[in-house]
Amino acid sequence: MAASAVLLWAALAFLALAVSFTMLWMLGVMLPKARAPQTVPKMLDEGCVYLFQDELLFDHSARTLPIGASVSDAALEWFDLKTWLEPRFQGLPLRLDDLEDDTGLVIPARADDADNDVGEIILARSGRATRITLTDPPHDHPDERHGTLCAQAELSDLIEAFDAAPNPIWKTSTDGAVLWTNSACARLFNTAFLKGHVAIPPAGETKATRIAVPHEGSTHQTWYDIHSTARAQVVLHHATDVTKIVRAESVQKHFVQTLTKTFAYLTIGLAVFDRKRQLALFNPALMDLTSLPVDFLSGQPDLMSFFDNLRNRNVMPEPRSYASWRAQINEVIDAAEGGLYQETWTLPNDVTYRVTGRPHPDGAVAFLFEDISAEVMLAQRYRAQLDLRQSALDTLPEAVMVIGPNNMLAFCNSATTAFLGIDPDSSFADMSVADLISVCRERFEVPALWASIEAALRQRTLDTPLHQTVETSPCHSINARVEVLPGGARMLILLSHRPAQTPAPAPAPAI
Repeated sequence: MAASAVLLWAALAFLALAVSFTMLWMLGVMLPKARAPQTVPKMLDEGCVYLFQDELLFDHSARTLPIGASVSDAALEWFDLKTWLEPRFQGLPLRLDDLEDDTGLVIPARADDADNDVGEIILARSGRATRITLTDPPHDHPDERHGTLCAQAELSDLIEAFDAAPNPIWKTSTDGAVLWTNSACARLFNTAFLKGHVAIPPAGETKATRIAVPHEGSTHQTWYDIHSTARAQVVLHHATDVTKIVRAESVQKHFVQTLTKTFAYLTIGLAVFDRKRQLALFNPALMDLTSLPVDFLSGQPDLMSFFDNLRNRNVMPEPRSYASWRAQINEVIDAAEGGLYQETWTLPNDVTYRVTGRPHPDGAVAFLFEDISAEVMLAQRYRAQLDLRQSALDTLPEAVMVIGPNNMLAFCNSATTAFLGIDPDSSFADMSVADLISVCRERFEVPALWASIEAALRQRTLDTPLHQTVETSPCHSINARVEVLPGGARMLILLSHRPAQTPAPAPAPAI
């Protein structure tokens, strides 16, 4: 029994072994054979390796990656790595797809480096995968050395840029001791001057300082604006030459002072508002005309407050509606900016101002206040005299016409309108001597009279005044005179004369 059991178990074990071997053989036949690994040079197994699928990094053995990428970053693209490597290795492909399969591209470091750089980059393409190896014997970590070289090159470029900058740049400690300067700073300043004239701001703040640097053996100065930024332990200073700006500001200030002195003697009030609509310049005449106090004007009020105070002091016409006051002032400002504002303000106590608004450069606007009360009163008096003269002429029975030096009818009385049927005041066109004589000829057919009158009116001087009387009909005659007036003017006087009718004799009384 025991022997037969042993034989049974042995047979079962042999059968299981045969079945397992058969199944493994069948799996080997059915499954495709794996691709034989490529023969890779020994140097590919050394250094730092980057594995790319298409253009995207999916694995690497590096300790250092380009700035901004972490060692665990799996989204690094070939363009980023190429940009990081290219300053040292020239000739890298723009895209990894440009590489041929099953070939290795070896790119050495630049041959012009002073330290005899022996680093290399080897690119091997297989299908969509690319293996990039960075070697730099005898260094164990070529990626870290490459990062160090990049940082050193960047630092060298920064130092060269700062040193070549035309503006002075320097670094100090928090107590003002100079730690570093660029060439421009060393050429223009000395450390003792900087420590004594440049203020140190608190940590984390920036402060601006304007200083003047005197020239040896000269009265001229060079002005600088210095911006100081304080860090935890050091302070960075940047200086900018602002000499031209300081001189321009000085010239402008002197110019304003000169203008102020000039405007002080003007009788016209001047108020100049800057682009912010604040009073920037005024003269004493403005205070005299507007009664605004000097402390109010010196406080640089805005334009709206200025006009509000004028209204409160009755220095400008009272608006019909105070609700529309602001809108009216805005219209005044807009008109002044366009150079179109000019109004006459009639104020109480027979005071009249002419107010003019004019635009100025840089968005400023100026208002001129001129007292024209005397001119208005003179014009009114002159107008009253003209009205009085016209009224006196209208009472005369003669037709009186005054011809100016330009041979145009200047004015006439109401008898002229009745006599000749003309009204020069209602016509836009001026009436010349020829036009006047033409009307006279149409009115009365006495050619000889009008010819002599026309000749007399066209003469600048007359030896004797013209005086003629002509009968136009048995019952009507015209008395004409031409007189010379001062300034080359002439006066024509026409009088229509009809003889008085003799009353019929009364009938004799009946006997």
